[in-house]
Amino acid sequence: MTTDGRALRWAGHREQRRGAFVAAAIEVIERVGPGATVDQIAGELGVTRQALYRQFTDRADLDAAIAVTAADQLVAAVLPHLDLSGDIPTSVRSSLVAYVDYVQDHLAVYRFVRAHEASGAVERARNSLRAKVAGVARDYLVGTGTADEVLADVFATGVVGMADAVVGRWLDEPGSVSRDVLVDSLVQMVMGVIATAL
Repeated sequence: MTTDGRALRWAGHREQRRGAFVAAAIEVIERVGPGATVDQIAGELGVTRQALYRQFTDRADLDAAIAVTAADQLVAAVLPHLDLSGDIPTSVRSSLVAYVDYVQDHLAVYRFVRAHEASGAVERARNSLRAKVAGVARDYLVGTGTADEVLADVFATGVVGMADAVVGRWLDEPGSVSRDVLVDSLVQMVMGVIATAL
């Protein structure tokens, strides 16, 4: 039992250390960009790169941990807005504004996550948002008397994918349209999909 207790404490300590390094890495990426080096990340906490690599298998392991944590932070910022507390257009707009604003405010980290899609972080974020949107869609369809599990899932997949693709392209083409025009257009598109689904 003593050995098990020590192992659990050590595992908890290791997770805390990994979490501290990932948090430091995200801060460095925010400041210097997605090309942040391991030395810059280690320096953020005043440790050597060797100390950092005692917590991660290699740079790919570190990058994957950063990408997953950053993607989870994006989801946490958007999820509270995915509800039907107001009318539908207002709720749709609130969700899209939260997504666009968060990505703009954390653009370097967003670019980092996109550059590490193999980590599964992007798909993890999409799945979390898709599940929430599908739940909201099901609740709404139940309220209208047209509950349809498949329709809710198809709707959620389409809306999340569409918003992700449109915002990604907009970020790659700065100045193409304003943020407000982008959000207005996305709201119109989502409302059009809702109208079609009903």
